[in-house]
Amino acid sequence: MHWFRHLVFAAVYVALALVVALTLPMSVVGMDGHTALLFGLAILTFGGLLHEFWSRQDERGRLESRIWDLEAGMEEMRLELDAVRGHSGAMPADPSEVAAVLSEARVLERLADRLPAAGRVAPTVGGVDAGPLFAPRPLTAQPMPADTGAILDHVREALRTDQVDIFLQPVVSLPQRKHRYYELFSRIRAGLDGDGKPRYLLPEQYLGVAADAGLIATIDNLLLFRCIQLLRETEKRHQNVGFFCNISAATLNDAAFMREFVTYMGQNPNLATKLIFELSQDDLMRGGLFATSFLDGLRRLGFHFSMDQVYSLDLDWNELARHEIRFVKLDAARLLDPDGRFADPRVVRELRQQLDRNNIDLIVEKVETEAQLLELLDLYIDFGQGYLFGEPRLAKKQATG
Repeated sequence: MHWFRHLVFAAVYVALALVVALTLPMSVVGMDGHTALLFGLAILTFGGLLHEFWSRQDERGRLESRIWDLEAGMEEMRLELDAVRGHSGAMPADPSEVAAVLSEARVLERLADRLPAAGRVAPTVGGVDAGPLFAPRPLTAQPMPADTGAILDHVREALRTDQVDIFLQPVVSLPQRKHRYYELFSRIRAGLDGDGKPRYLLPEQYLGVAADAGLIATIDNLLLFRCIQLLRETEKRHQNVGFFCNISAATLNDAAFMREFVTYMGQNPNLATKLIFELSQDDLMRGGLFATSFLDGLRRLGFHFSMDQVYSLDLDWNELARHEIRFVKLDAARLLDPDGRFADPRVVRELRQQLDRNNIDLIVEKVETEAQLLELLDLYIDFGQGYLFGEPRLAKKQATG
């Protein structure tokens, strides 16, 4: 009944304005009708402004109450999930909620099964592609163990004790430089430096070792699940932002994990449109990947895909678009190479036309300088990514303070 309060409030100041305008000439000596009317209008204006202020405060209070209710609901769901995972506690009464909680629990369980126990290596799953885990630049380029066994121990321990950190780097729209998306990178901690800050294994140090030990898919899946957690956080805050999450062909071909993941996302369809899976061109062009049933299931749920590590542009863009490839990433250095394929601006325009016809956006990554950006703006590039717009930073949910 909040509308009734607003109606009463409006009636009061409108009535007061009318009373002043009509009675002031009769009660004040020398007051003419025009002056009284001005006083009435002033009261009406002041009342309207006060009403607007009150309305905004009322709306803000109701919105904050709604947000509080949503956060309380999310906390209740977390408690229910803990109960399911611990095989104890009450189950939610709504069958759809039961399905969602059980689905998330199965994803967590599948992920937990992959994590290596102390002194044990997780089993190898499918093929391996190291590309999706490369980050643009290390945070702490300090000497790390060169011994393969020591590096493998670091990787195992990081997975077992949750020492894998997730970093976010913005993808901005051009020329406004507005943050539109974030790309996620995983980084493995390897102790602390002299100042007590985490040291990180360089990707080139651990990727090959992790691949040989069958741990790449585990790292991949952990990154994916952390991405889902971030998406849920943005939903709570009503933030309209998407995430690029690197995923390898090995993970897509992991039938057990993907089956549970597709089921879980089917229970949370609002998250699908904000998550873009990023695969290398090698993975996408590998025979049979487009026919993967889980890839098809993700497309039906509304997922889009991005292609990076591009080495050839002689592609059937129409075919890629049919498979929901909606983003293509190119290195700034390659696009701006004066001796390269794109030295002629007409070639870039032709590429842009092909992409536009198929509703595919071009993202230029590894943009480092303002000079590069000026050249790119001349080419009318849609999106940019790189240290010029922001370096990868630890996800806030993990950061302290």
